[in-house]
Amino acid sequence: MIKEWRNQLFHIINPEINISTSLDVNLHPLGFPLSLAEGTRILGICYRTWKRWETLAIAIPEYKLQQIQMLNRASSFNATPPIVPYQVWVVGKIGEIYQELPHGMGKKWMAQEYLNAKKSEFTREEYRREQERLVSNVLNEE
Repeated sequence: MIKEWRNQLFHIINPEINISTSLDVNLHPLGFPLSLAEGTRILGICYRTWKRWETLAIAIPEYKLQQIQMLNRASSFNATPPIVPYQVWVVGKIGEIYQELPHGMGKKWMAQEYLNAKKSEFTREEYRREQERLVSNVLNEE
C-alpha cells in the first residue's frame, strides 16, 4: 500500500483557489466518481486486496449505503458501478489497520473487531474533516 495515498486521493486540482472556495468545491459529499482501477491505483493495491478489504468495509453503514446508491445508479444505465473517494478512503483506512496488525496470523477477525469498536472513525463526516485538514495544510504550505 502506498503511504501517501491520502495526498493522491485529496489532490487539489486548482491549488490557487482560496481556501473557502476550494473547500466548497472539493468537499462535495459524493466526490467525483472513480473506477475501481483508479481506486486500487491510488492505494497501490491489487483488485483482490481491494475486494478482501471491502468485505470488511461493508460492515460500515455509510459505506454500504454508498455502495448500494452507486450500484442502483449504474444499473439504471446498465453500467459498471463506479466508486467515490469516500469509499477509497474507507478501504485505505482498513489497509492501514491491516498494516499495523502482527504478521504471521489471520488478520481479518482482528480488523473486524477494530471496525466494530471504531465505526465512528469511518463516517462520511470524518472523511470530510480529514479532507478539509489535508486541503488546509496543502494551501497553507503554498
